[in-house]
Amino acid sequence: MVKDFVIEKICRALTDYSMAGCGDNVLVGFSGGKDSVVLLHALNELKGTMGFKLCAIHVNHGIRGGEADGDMEFCRQFCEKRGIPFVLRRVDAVGFSAQRKIGLEEGARELRYKAFAEGLAEAGATKIATAHTASDNAETVIFNLARGCGIEGLRGIPPVRGNIIRPLIYCSTRDILQYADECSLGYVTDSTNADTDYSRNHIRHNVIPLLKKLNPSFETAVTNMTSSVRADAEYIANMAERVTDDSPAGLSGVPQAVFSRWIIKQYRALGGSGQLGAAHVADVASLIKGYAARDCRDTKYMNLPGRVTVTVTPTKVSFGLEGGAVPTALAERRLLMGENPIPETGEMLYVTDNGDDKPCFINIYKKYISVRVKKSIIGDTIIRSRLEGDVFVYSNMTKKVKKMMNEAKIPLEKRGLIPLICDKKGIAWIPGFSVRDDAVPKCGDDIAYIYYFYGEKTV
Repeated sequence: MVKDFVIEKICRALTDYSMAGCGDNVLVGFSGGKDSVVLLHALNELKGTMGFKLCAIHVNHGIRGGEADGDMEFCRQFCEKRGIPFVLRRVDAVGFSAQRKIGLEEGARELRYKAFAEGLAEAGATKIATAHTASDNAETVIFNLARGCGIEGLRGIPPVRGNIIRPLIYCSTRDILQYADECSLGYVTDSTNADTDYSRNHIRHNVIPLLKKLNPSFETAVTNMTSSVRADAEYIANMAERVTDDSPAGLSGVPQAVFSRWIIKQYRALGGSGQLGAAHVADVASLIKGYAARDCRDTKYMNLPGRVTVTVTPTKVSFGLEGGAVPTALAERRLLMGENPIPETGEMLYVTDNGDDKPCFINIYKKYISVRVKKSIIGDTIIRSRLEGDVFVYSNMTKKVKKMMNEAKIPLEKRGLIPLICDKKGIAWIPGFSVRDDAVPKCGDDIAYIYYFYGEKTV
């Protein structure tokens, strides 16, 4: 049976990448399309044996009028029939994209993930499951190749990113269609999916079919490749972390792949607002190697996007931002009701006990994460950076914070700048992760809402 075959692939993904298990509450991004219908149906079948809870969220992007309203109602009835808790969010993707001067696809995606983060807190969920498939992964790789990507672009869609999981990552579109047919599952079809003016639709309808003529198992081949590339990329990143000689002569002896990753790491550590391209990395490498080869004695400079400057001297290569030193950790401070600015990063934590108190004074284009906690912990709470040996208790598990951040692929240079919310018992919440078990509000508890605003500043 196709259903059993697809279920086995989903179980393998859940196990291979430790996506979800006993005690988790999984919030499924539910558009009503074939992929999300199969994902929600399959996870609903598995939740009893695997010990997790399930809920769904539907985001109406406000793009397709009555058609979108019909999709919304389909999703509501699908969940109601199966007793699955349902969360609804409405957003204005058209207006948002116009204001930001970005493409509609990009704007809709940004609003969708923002809605997922809000729904996560509302539903008390621990994981967000999206319906990305092996076919989506293949499309992403081709899209990145067309733009001239490096190894990062060949990694494809990560099966796990923070608290976002992709249980269908081993399943192709053919698997999905056969599962839906065998289980007599209805689904909706977004009319914009046929519009090949969208880059991804062009790849899906015109490019992938040609590649499948060369290899009918093209999606599986790409899945295997991206898995291998991710392993290689992680190894190279680890080797870049071990580079200790930052003199021009020392760096010139570093293998090219590791050298390039070291340059990217230094740039990202500054949080520059620009976009570092392959040509920029090559220019920096050429400057450093040429400096060492000519045994230069004077100081050389190079400007990079985002107001980042590279300085090369006989003994050191350094990266800096115009205007001062770059913070690597947060100063410890109390977490209070209201605004809690984080000057080291320009971010903000906002605390309120009013669920209707939307902090609209914050730049609306910055991303945010929000959670609900017991109000009783506020006031006896601090904001600090992670410390060596930190552990976090959630979902009846105790995990090292270092391991959690490794698994979430958080860059090393960013880890000291993530605000940890701590009380006398330890860490109560880490943005992007769950709330500590005993800090989760129960029926009758007074509730506080914590908003963490992050992302690049906009003018």
